[in-house]
Amino acid sequence: MISVDVPGKLYIAGEYAVLEPGGAAVLVAVDRYLTVRLRPGTASTRTVTTARTGARPVEMIRRGTETVPAVDDPAIVAALRHVSTAVELIERYAIERGDDLLGFDLEIVSDLDHQSSGRKFGLGSSGAVTVGVIRTLAQAYRFPLDDDALLRLALLTAFAVDPRCSGGDVAASLLGGWISYRSPDRTAVAAMFAGTGVRITDLIEAPWPLLSAHRIPAPRAVCLEVGWSGRPAVSSGLVERLQRAVDDDSTGYSSTGYGHFVGASNACVATLVSALESGDDASAVAAVAAAGALLRAVSSLAGVVVETAELATLRRVAESLGAVAKSSGAGGGDCGIALIDAADAEQLQEEWRAVGIVPLELQVHQSEGLQVKGHSHDDRFAGLR
Repeated sequence: MISVDVPGKLYIAGEYAVLEPGGAAVLVAVDRYLTVRLRPGTASTRTVTTARTGARPVEMIRRGTETVPAVDDPAIVAALRHVSTAVELIERYAIERGDDLLGFDLEIVSDLDHQSSGRKFGLGSSGAVTVGVIRTLAQAYRFPLDDDALLRLALLTAFAVDPRCSGGDVAASLLGGWISYRSPDRTAVAAMFAGTGVRITDLIEAPWPLLSAHRIPAPRAVCLEVGWSGRPAVSSGLVERLQRAVDDDSTGYSSTGYGHFVGASNACVATLVSALESGDDASAVAAVAAAGALLRAVSSLAGVVVETAELATLRRVAESLGAVAKSSGAGGGDCGIALIDAADAEQLQEEWRAVGIVPLELQVHQSEGLQVKGHSHDDRFAGLR
């Protein structure tokens, strides 16, 4: 059996702006995991079992060049989009290499959501399942793929399912630790992907315009605390509403204003990355504060609620203790983060609880030895168990 544990993610800075070509963000991988287990099956049968599809396995079948669930239930088909797309791309790559297709039974178990209610924390389940299936099947086929190629293969999967996503969650779940990420030109990637006779081999080996992803140091003198608002968010809806506001001149929020926001956000992220790499915690904290202020300003101008009342309370409580805090991700619910002196972390958790914010005792998932390209993999993801 092959078993792969994939960490969830949280955004530190760069939300929304990272959706633009070359948009930058900083994320962290956290120690809540999605696990993908693979058992060998017969050569002609591939099944998937997840909590979203019930207890019984769902068979995956090929229809022409596509891989799809062999069910008529639209909800199950939708729930398995990332899985089926990952399987399809892996099998296309296997065929290109001249490999026989494998039969397998995949089981996917997630600890990324609230265990009793099933409500989402916002830790990036779609990115984690994409990375998990890609890594697991790449191991099963014994593909000689470095981490740069695995990242591109996982991003191809994510973009095929949702062309609007940034891919930052994929990079964080694949690389671990604190991550500096720059979004590729997805239009250019889509054009490459749609070309006549396109080969997966070429797509994962060729450079992608603007794409960058690498690990960076964590802050040295402050710690990261995470609070859950108790309200799940649907990030795709928030992104669509903000984009409509940007495109609608009647709101008074022009594309020029949005371009200013993207530029300012990218500058904040650049400052944050530089500060972390040089060990300048004070500048890093100031950059996170500026990123939070930018998010609140752009959401106010566009009429999109990023910082809900619960997240505003989370931030103000943290600020009263001298910390810097902001919403994490698209907002509208889910989590907020705080950078605070370790000596004050316990008090922050207590005060959050008093106002209905749930502290999530998360640690940063470290993947020692896992690099973007040409180095050894983390043992956590390394092989058969």
